[in-house]
Amino acid sequence: MRVQILASLLLLFSSSIFADPFEDLLKSDWDKSQTLLIKNSVFQKLGQRAGSKEVLKITKNVIPWAILEGVTPEKTAELIVNLDFAVKEGLTFEEAEDAIPVVSKREISKEDFSYIGLYFKETKKAGIREEVRNRFVEAAMEKKWDGFSVLAGGRALIAGKLVDFPENRLASKILTQFPAKGRSLSFAKTETSFKTVLDSKLDGASYILLSNLKKLHEGEKVTSAQKFASARAVETSLEEVGGIVIGDRPRIEPLPDPPLVPNLPEPGEPTEPDKPAKESWETLSAPILQKVAKEWVGTPYKWANAAKTGTDCSGFTFRVLTDGRIGVPEKMVSRASSAQTKMGTGVSHNEMRSGDLIFFSASPNQSKVTHVGMVLNGEEFAHASSTRGVVIDKIRMKWWIDRFVMSRRVFKKVVN
Repeated sequence: MRVQILASLLLLFSSSIFADPFEDLLKSDWDKSQTLLIKNSVFQKLGQRAGSKEVLKITKNVIPWAILEGVTPEKTAELIVNLDFAVKEGLTFEEAEDAIPVVSKREISKEDFSYIGLYFKETKKAGIREEVRNRFVEAAMEKKWDGFSVLAGGRALIAGKLVDFPENRLASKILTQFPAKGRSLSFAKTETSFKTVLDSKLDGASYILLSNLKKLHEGEKVTSAQKFASARAVETSLEEVGGIVIGDRPRIEPLPDPPLVPNLPEPGEPTEPDKPAKESWETLSAPILQKVAKEWVGTPYKWANAAKTGTDCSGFTFRVLTDGRIGVPEKMVSRASSAQTKMGTGVSHNEMRSGDLIFFSASPNQSKVTHVGMVLNGEEFAHASSTRGVVIDKIRMKWWIDRFVMSRRVFKKVVN
């Protein structure tokens, strides 16, 4: 009996020594060689820290994102390292993860990743519209901006809201006038651009944003843990900005620059007359919906876009719903997935039917929507996949069921 107990204890002890929690986390989603590649790459960059509780937690949280974004094992390892750096710099995982979609297919330093994470945190807190903040950072990355310039541009957007600049048009102006490599240039260049795009119309909170930006820039010259922690000094100002409703105060002259996001009017600005609404659009023809959605199948994925040349998930659902044959009025549909969650009424997973929107999350915060699709029937939904473009998948695939957040009913009646 003693021998059996001793053998059991020895087996338990040896298992605890040789069990590899890093590989255990990955093995259900990647094959052995891919898992080894991810593990070795992370260990190469982080050393023994790769086995720490903090990195293991980040790895667990990255897996759903890596699958949703369809990234390679090498890029998965890079995301783990970048997110570890961002968290050490003072961001939470949930704040930093917003940078994943825009950088998942790009080569980017861990410093730039953290700046972009901070950009999303601040513009979201300040109430910059999701369509604008997403399209802005995508356009900036296409122009090869570094993360510091992205953050600076975001703060200029926030400062513009303080003095009632139309944010969509201001975003276009910032993209043409800011330096692309602000981190490696004299801060004076960024400061001049900041003031120029706002026509020197800055209020007190704007100067706080600008002076704090200078501190972050100066922090680039030294190696210090959590240099982004100083950014917390602007959070009170950001919350105040977030509470501002554009249109409640006298407006300045509209900017002449074209809007960054076409057909996205500024609050309070005159808009083009509404197109005549499709008669009885609240009654949906399921065959017509399937025809419209299938015409998009094969469209490549392009984040923060909504066109047949390239679209993201919410851009696809926006275009399908507002297609003339479906007829939902454009003013009722946002291009942002978070706003689409507020459309219609909620329905349970097993009640879904043609025309319902279905939402998913890759975030550890399962109430945070990161993906949306269009239900075609009780078995299938169409969506813009980051790796396959617009495709049709089964609603009851285990991965989608595990990541399901909610569904919303847009149409009152469906006919076949």
